[in-house]
Amino acid sequence: MTRKLLAFAVMLSAVLTLTSCLGDSDDEVIYPSDAAITSFTLGSLKCYTTTTSSKGVDSTYTTTLKGSDYHFMIDQVNRTIYNLDSLPYGTDIAHVLCTILSKSSSSIAIKSMKSDSLFRYSSTDSIDFSSPRQFSVFSLDGKNRIDYTVTLNVRQVKADALYWHNTSTVEAFANAKQMRALAVNGQVFVFTSDDRQGYIFKNTPEDATAWEPVAWDIKRPVPASACQNVVTNGHALYMLADEDILKSEDGYHWTVTGKIGSRQLLAASSKALYVVGGGGILVSEDEGATWKLDPMDNNASLLPTQDISYCCIPSRINSEVESVVVIGNRSVEDYYDDTLAQIWNKVIERGTYASDNAWMYASTNDVKYYSLPRLSSLSTAAYNGGIVAIGGAGIGACTEAAHARFYFSNDGGIYWSNDKVLYLPSGMECNDVVALAADADNYLWLFCGGSGQVWKGRLTSSTSNQQYAITE
Repeated sequence: MTRKLLAFAVMLSAVLTLTSCLGDSDDEVIYPSDAAITSFTLGSLKCYTTTTSSKGVDSTYTTTLKGSDYHFMIDQVNRTIYNLDSLPYGTDIAHVLCTILSKSSSSIAIKSMKSDSLFRYSSTDSIDFSSPRQFSVFSLDGKNRIDYTVTLNVRQVKADALYWHNTSTVEAFANAKQMRALAVNGQVFVFTSDDRQGYIFKNTPEDATAWEPVAWDIKRPVPASACQNVVTNGHALYMLADEDILKSEDGYHWTVTGKIGSRQLLAASSKALYVVGGGGILVSEDEGATWKLDPMDNNASLLPTQDISYCCIPSRINSEVESVVVIGNRSVEDYYDDTLAQIWNKVIERGTYASDNAWMYASTNDVKYYSLPRLSSLSTAAYNGGIVAIGGAGIGACTEAAHARFYFSNDGGIYWSNDKVLYLPSGMECNDVVALAADADNYLWLFCGGSGQVWKGRLTSSTSNQQYAITE
């Protein structure tokens, strides 16, 4: 009995002691002194996209983005908060809901965009992030305040859109009667002709707006026909001058690598040169020292003789395969009724599956929308996985307007479309003389006769991680 009373006494004493502590109003409540933002998440976002129809009519439509898919970095050292993956072009960041969490549930305020006033943050209030905003978090003990700068990164250009910049105006290009552009070893070369002699220009790596004339070391003027007789394998220039095959890596120093009778230098692959001659196409795999007839699947009368351009396009899946596409026109005197360009392509296979494929005639008489018109001053470039083409006014029976659009083919020149992404530069001024090139950084260069404008553009989705493309 005594033991039971003792146990009861001990329990009663503990209860009385606890009751005394809870009821003591003199005890101090301690609040945390630290403050920090620990999480930042966006709510739903609206994105506005404008499209242009085939008739040139603009339409805008709205999509909803899941803001929580875009993760934010919180830099506690520099007190900055930002998204690494930019929001899409056209995202409305002037009306944003966001959820912010803080350490120890400390209070959060946002600074006004017009004054130093602070307003209490609420996850249900829309916030304007069109410029960086300051958020302040206060410790619960009221002793500490931490300020953060929150920035919402948004893409400044549309995805899959071509943006142009007018880099310069060059008088020599304005007066050119013929013009051809080539990208070689990180530089862009422009060959021009005034119908009496040819000229060579190149830009400098330090200043893409400067075009300097190149004085070559051959003791004769640059031929007026150089514009139609110069090609590249991506690493060197090759020119047919009189009967000499000339090679240069810088445009200044040229060496003779071979000879051939009066012919038209047609194209180049990474390993070979091609000329029109011998009743067809001749090929040389030793820089012009020796030549042989290359097989063709159609009549040589269908070969182009003027306004010739070409592309050499490496396969995306096999480094030992590439395609050479030649585009041009037949003479108006002999073939006035032609309305379409003459197009030939050749698939080159090396290595294990090496084969001597014939040149194939690729022109089609399908609906006009799928064909490349017979344009003067035709110029092409390998770009965005296919071939981009542009030219002056139609010749012969072709009535196409000059520079009406870019044409695009992704099947070796068989079918061509009016590309909805590759737009001509706004403000472009040009006569029938035009030249196009694509460099190793996936920039398109557009050279305009008449005005001398030089335009540089790039497709926003384009990357430079593809294999080289030889273009002309």
